[in-house]
Amino acid sequence: MIEGKCPKCGQQYWGWSLLNHRNQSCKKCGTGLLISEDGKEFVEGYSPFTAEEYKLKTPSRTSPEPEKDKSAK
Repeated sequence: MIEGKCPKCGQQYWGWSLLNHRNQSCKKCGTGLLISEDGKEFVEGYSPFTAEEYKLKTPSRTSPEPEKDKSAK
């Protein structure tokens, strides 16, 4: 059976859903789980809280500039 254990708080999880990245972080503290099958560890789970770097693409302007009315002087 697939098991997941949090290395930080010790919380344990079981089941096939641990293979999905959405379910590979601890619900209690957010740390990536250590996932194993039949006692053999095979992956450290993904956690957005422990990611090395965040890169967000932000727009250069938040709103477009209003167009000027060319007919009015």
